[in-house]
Amino acid sequence: MIETVLADMTTVWTVIWPAIAIALLRICDVSLNVFRTVFVVQERRLLAALVAGTEASVWLAAAGIVFADMTPVRVAGFVVGVASGTALGVEVARRLRLGMTTVRIYANAAHIDEDGKPLGEAIATAIRNSGHGATVFRGSGLSGPVDMVLSTVRRRDADAVLAIARSIDPHTFAAVDNSLHPSPSMLSGSVSRV
Repeated sequence: MIETVLADMTTVWTVIWPAIAIALLRICDVSLNVFRTVFVVQERRLLAALVAGTEASVWLAAAGIVFADMTPVRVAGFVVGVASGTALGVEVARRLRLGMTTVRIYANAAHIDEDGKPLGEAIATAIRNSGHGATVFRGSGLSGPVDMVLSTVRRRDADAVLAIARSIDPHTFAAVDNSLHPSPSMLSGSVSRV
């Protein structure tokens, strides 16, 4: 009886283990694909090439296991690995905050700071003093003149730029390009103030 159960468990493990290995390999290579794409967009050729080579090696290992004996369980492991790798790669890239982004800050140009400068210019000066670039554009908003301050920074520095703007005027409205889920601090200002 025990020998039969052990034999059945060994058979199940022999079927499931390759599928698990395939899924793990695909999670790895698809996650690497996400990073390769980020590096290509950033024109970081050497990093993109190194990641692409590693990605291809891992893919070949996974495909080799599948093609050696294409069973539904192995194919399922392949598919689950691709889906999981995509989700994992996107999440890790998001948390690492790779790449550049543009922070857009909208300040009421009718208000001035203690030095007599419009708030937009004061915000831009503070951003520049922190080592980041900033450009000011004058425009018209719902309630009058608006200064739009643009600062293109590394994605991981976007929160610091927003904090600088908020330290000068907590009522500014801000947006970060390509931010699908803006943080509450970005939306705490009132649009009607702009």
